[in-house]
This record gives sequence, C-alpha cells and structure tokens, in this order.
Amino acid sequence: SKIPKPEGEAGRPGCGGYNLEKALNWDAERFKNLKEYVHQSIEKHCHVGKSKKLQAPAALLQVYKEALGHFPELADYHGSWPVRDMIQMQLKNTSAK
Repeated sequence: SKIPKPEGEAGRPGCGGYNLEKALNWDAERFKNLKEYVHQSIEKHCHVGKSKKLQAPAALLQVYKEALGHFPELADYHGSWPVRDMIQMQLKNTSAK
C-alpha cells in the first residue's frame, strides 16, 4: 500500500498544510539530495518563469521520471506526491520572480 499525501499544501504548515521534509521523514542528507536533483531537473525541462499549471505535461513527466529513476523509494508514495510538491513549490518561487 502506498503512502498517502498529507492533507493541505506543502510548504504551508501554518495554513493547514505540512512541512514536506517532516512528512517524508527521510534523513536530512537524502532529502537535500532529492531537492537539489528535482530543482536541476526542473531547470533542464521546465519554463521556470511559468507556474506548474502552465508547464508542458511532457516536461513535468520528465522531471517525475528522472526523480523516480534516481530515488526509487519515491514509488512508495501515492502518485509520487513528494516530487509533485517540490515541483509546485519550486515553480511557485521561480515564476513569482
């Protein structure tokens, strides 16, 4: 059985959301590696000036695929939600600039 996504939105623990690092409960180094890897993958495949909604589905799929290839334990999470959260947060930051 897959690990379900917590209620609410990642990165907004004060607004009924959750802290992604705490929710994942990986060791700090592994989490940092995942975050850096996903960010590099986003830079490579996505338009960082646009939000997640405006990305090409194929570009997002590529980010998921690369992250899963590199971090196979992500397959234990329903719909790979940790990757989705990281994409969402990263593009929210870069597209807001």
